[in-house]
Amino acid sequence: MLNFWEKFKWRLPKNFARLVFFLEALLALFIISGVAISFLDLIRYLNLIISQPPLQTYEILRTFLGHILLLVIGLELVIMLVRHTPSSVVEVLLYAIARKIIMEAKTTLDVLIGVVALGGLFLLIKIYTPERLHAEKGAIVSSSMPIWEVNEIANVNIPENMANTIGGLISILASNEGKNIAIGQVFRINDAEISIYSMEGNLVRSVFVKRSEEANEVHC
Repeated sequence: MLNFWEKFKWRLPKNFARLVFFLEALLALFIISGVAISFLDLIRYLNLIISQPPLQTYEILRTFLGHILLLVIGLELVIMLVRHTPSSVVEVLLYAIARKIIMEAKTTLDVLIGVVALGGLFLLIKIYTPERLHAEKGAIVSSSMPIWEVNEIANVNIPENMANTIGGLISILASNEGKNIAIGQVFRINDAEISIYSMEGNLVRSVFVKRSEEANEVHC
C-alpha cells in the first residue's frame, strides 16, 4: 500500500500536466470551431452593408470590423494556448486593444489612451522579448515553435525541410541517432546545439537552442 502511494505521488504531477495539456488542446479546438462558425456572420454583415444606404452603413461597418478583430483574437488565443510564449500573449493584447479602440472609443481621450497602450506594448516588444533576450548565449523556445522562427531567434541555421517545428525535429533526430527523449538530452545539427529543457510526461515542452562552439569559433 505504501509503495502504491509513493508511486501515485510521483506520477500525480505528470498526470496533472498531461490533463492540463489535453484541456488546453480541447479549448483551442472549441475556439477554432467557434471562429469557423462565426465566419458565416461575416457574410451576413456584407449583405447588410450592401443593402443599406451609405449613411446607415457606418455603424454596421464598425461592428463588422469589431467582429473580424474578435475572430482574430480567438485565433491568437489558440496560438497562445499551443505555443505558451510571452510574445504570443502580447499579440493577443495588441488585437484586444485595437478592437477596444474601434468598438468603444467615443472621445479623443479614449483613442489617445488606446494609442498609448498600443505604443507601450510595441515598446515592450522592442525592448524585452523573452525569446530573444539571451539570443547570443542561446534561447529557450517552445517545442511547437516553427524552425524558421527558431533560426531567427537563436541565430542558427537548422534545416527547415526536415520538420515544421523544433519539437518535430527533435523526434526525428532522436529516432535517427537512437537517443532517448529526456531532459538534458543534446542534439546537434549544422551550427545548432539543441537540448531538451523541459517536458510534460513524454512530451517535450521547451528546448534550449544555441550556436555550437565550433560554429562560434569559425564565425569569429
